[in-house]
Amino acid sequence: MKTQPLKAILSTLLILVFLFMLVTGALLYFGKTGVVWGISRYALREAHFWVAVSMCMLIPAHLLLNLRLYKSELRTLRGGEKREKRDKSK
Repeated sequence: MKTQPLKAILSTLLILVFLFMLVTGALLYFGKTGVVWGISRYALREAHFWVAVSMCMLIPAHLLLNLRLYKSELRTLRGGEKREKRDKSK
């Protein structure tokens, strides 16, 4: 399987999981009563926890699939591309 569709699926899942965590976290933080939008705080806490667990599994997979890109970005931050250009001009 080509990695590009897998990267797209993984990135989309991470965005959706993040948005779900953001909403459930905000509901838990700002909804101080026992029921929020007809959902018990217990159910919100459980959903928030299990989505966090899934995010903990998706993030390392995302990092592994994009390792080459991250290494390239780190080289750029350290000034590696400038050094390579200077070496080629000599």
